Amino acid sequence: MAEVTPSLLKIDPFDADLGASVYYTFTGSKATVENNLRITDKSTGLAVYDFSYSGTEKVHHIPPAELVNGKTYIAKIRVKYLDGTYSPYSNEVEFLVLKRPVLDIENIDGGGYVYNSDITFIARYTQDNGEVVKTYRFHLYDEQEDLIQSYPLRYPTDAGVVLEETVKGLEKNKGYFIECVVVTENGFVWSQKERFIPIYLVPSIHGVVQTANVEDDGFVQVTANLKQLLGSQVRATNTADLYVSDNYEYEDQDWVIIPSDNPLIYKNLGMNRASDFVVKVWCKNIPDASMFLELSPKDETGIPIYFWKYSDRIMAVKHFNGLASRHRSNIIEIPDDAEFMLYVRAIEHRIDLEVKLL
Repeated sequence: MAEVTPSLLKIDPFDADLGASVYYTFTGSKATVENNLRITDKSTGLAVYDFSYSGTEKVHHIPPAELVNGKTYIAKIRVKYLDGTYSPYSNEVEFLVLKRPVLDIENIDGGGYVYNSDITFIARYTQDNGEVVKTYRFHLYDEQEDLIQSYPLRYPTDAGVVLEETVKGLEKNKGYFIECVVVTENGFVWSQKERFIPIYLVPSIHGVVQTANVEDDGFVQVTANLKQLLGSQVRATNTADLYVSDNYEYEDQDWVIIPSDNPLIYKNLGMNRASDFVVKVWCKNIPDASMFLELSPKDETGIPIYFWKYSDRIMAVKHFNGLASRHRSNIIEIPDDAEFMLYVRAIEHRIDLEVKLL
């Protein structure tokens, strides 16, 4: 009767720096004590790996760094019996080893936040051996990593470098995981999963389009302006008052007249931290040594920023645990009756200010 030989199963591509486990079947009646895996380089025919693995489980663990990424190999396996003899070698299986890809999901910032309820996630793919993506799929999980939704199987464009999926209806302040799974042309499966929290919902946007006839150049200039309303104007003397249109008087329907005892304040700003935002404020007739604007996060959970005007600068001031943090604009003479534009950019704990006279 012919002796039973092991059957080596398909070996999917793997990263040689990580190693892998290969599996086989054996239906013979003799008890086995170990298996012996032999691997040869397909291009040279030379043996590069020939080791035994003790145990009765039908698996052989290839240690890290035994093979070289970017090469094709041929493997076969045999088993050792209790009496010290070996079975014949199994069938030969060809396989490829490749450096694991890198998937960088760009939309999630360094703090793990995204800034919208609808996000087009972009995963940028690179691979050292030139292995290209055949298909990819995104998965969305809740904060317990339970699957919420699997998105359709996608076929990449642009040689599989940029992988995209639009996720809609994310809830503010709720934790999620997004995962991108790629399958390459040679069957290498790799994934990247990252946690994130949406802290901005889509703000209301009002658009204004203006046209102007430029007679000297013979064309019509079209200007479009977008205004995002991320907070609610409130009254400084009554913070419970969400919005009252008569808080302030107006001049020429364009300018807000702000009394010194009632500075302009915005509450409920669409952010969880005083970070990563920009503001542009058009100002005039602001007296020296006066606080004229406050930006405050929602529900007093963050640190308000107070803006003070002096004769030659604007100061942004934050207070925390008895300490004051002050940030100064460029030095420029600002008369009391001057019109000027104040530009504010907050990144993490730094506030950049710039004043331009109009």
